Amino acid sequence: MLHRIEEAVGIFVAARRSATPIDALPDSAKPVDFAQAHAIQDATAAALGDGIAGWKVSISPQGEVMRGVILRSRMFDSPAAMPARLVPMLGVELEIAFRFDRDLPPRNADYTEAEVANAATALVGIEVVDTRFRSYDDTPLLDRTADCMSNGGYVVGTSRSDWRNFDLAVLEATLSVNGAVVVSQRGGHAAGNPIRPAIPLVNALRAAGGVHAGQIITTGTYTGCYRASPGDRVSGSFAGFGEVEIHFQEA
Repeated sequence: MLHRIEEAVGIFVAARRSATPIDALPDSAKPVDFAQAHAIQDATAAALGDGIAGWKVSISPQGEVMRGVILRSRMFDSPAAMPARLVPMLGVELEIAFRFDRDLPPRNADYTEAEVANAATALVGIEVVDTRFRSYDDTPLLDRTADCMSNGGYVVGTSRSDWRNFDLAVLEATLSVNGAVVVSQRGGHAAGNPIRPAIPLVNALRAAGGVHAGQIITTGTYTGCYRASPGDRVSGSFAGFGEVEIHFQEA
């Protein structure tokens, strides 16, 4: 198992440093389950000398927790500017993330939804979706998971300590590109309330050091994944709640 992880890490680190896409992982480096995919992510961050600012999370069709590391070097404050060449897929998703105000350390018992919610501040965010593979669509799910679940970066906008006073399931979400609205709808998060997928991830991390104050968890898009173009200015907002913005610079 260790050799498989080390080989995959070497491939991902080289791809990131050279900005050269991967056609596919060789069979000898493919993760065989989500645990290996997560181990590849963690080892990639360590090999890059980068920190873990947080995670994106999803639940597999089989009910397993899938998470993707967000590297500290890929966290930006809004209004953000990012070279388009750094994230050529240029996928953008309007989300609500949660930043932890205190540690949730390892322990034997599961954390409850109330405990997780009471430890966090809500953030309006844009996830930048990118891939180290040449073809996102043709890459198997486990391999994409090993690639930090295709996270290219995260932009943090408005923070709300009073988020529990809002029904997050029905917020009005708007995504705009160069001032033109491309998505506008009420709600749209797959889980309804975006705090829900954070609970199983917090509990999965209980065996791996827990969650530290300042780290974030983001749990999915309200607006789908929109493909931007170099030079675009992308903004997202939740009516009455907050906003976020990023400019993909051409040079």
